[in-house]
Amino acid sequence: MSPDSKLFGALRFLLGDRARAGDFELGLYGRDGSVLEGRPSIVCLPVDTEEVRQIVAVCRQHDRPFLARGSGTGLAGGAVPVGDPVIIATAKMNKILEVDLENRIAWVEPGVLNLDLTKELTPLGFHFAPDPSSQQVCSIGGNVANNSGGPHCLAYGVTSAHVAAIEVVLPDGTVTVLGDLSADPPGYDLRGL
Repeated sequence: MSPDSKLFGALRFLLGDRARAGDFELGLYGRDGSVLEGRPSIVCLPVDTEEVRQIVAVCRQHDRPFLARGSGTGLAGGAVPVGDPVIIATAKMNKILEVDLENRIAWVEPGVLNLDLTKELTPLGFHFAPDPSSQQVCSIGGNVANNSGGPHCLAYGVTSAHVAAIEVVLPDGTVTVLGDLSADPPGYDLRGL
């Protein structure tokens, strides 16, 4: 059994048919909105943070790089796979978990589409200011990864100015929260980075 077969088997055991290695998926996830092209080894579609953590753990066990991916609309090549990685696509992590009007915070998963968040907030008298041209299809996670902008950002600032905190899975598999709800959190601004 080849190393890729073992890796795929472990991810398939974890995710079922949400771990994919067909030519269609590998070709689709080998590109983003840029002109660059690569090829992943496997595409994973987790539904929650715990599955992302487990995917990272499996990749570490098999000494395989991994790459998080939003909708792939970016023009900078950030979602193009290099080095035969496992793609961790956040498309199925697409829930708006809570809208806290008192604190002016929306808790969302990374696969929530930018425009869907604005549509949820508009009847409440709010909007999510970052509005890239791909707003209808780009995800919040991708917006955060690329610090996306758009016309509203001239007045309101880019994505990092509108994200108070993010829950992340670090490369060692640790889950942590960067940032918090305070106006001036202590320590380095790793959320903004």
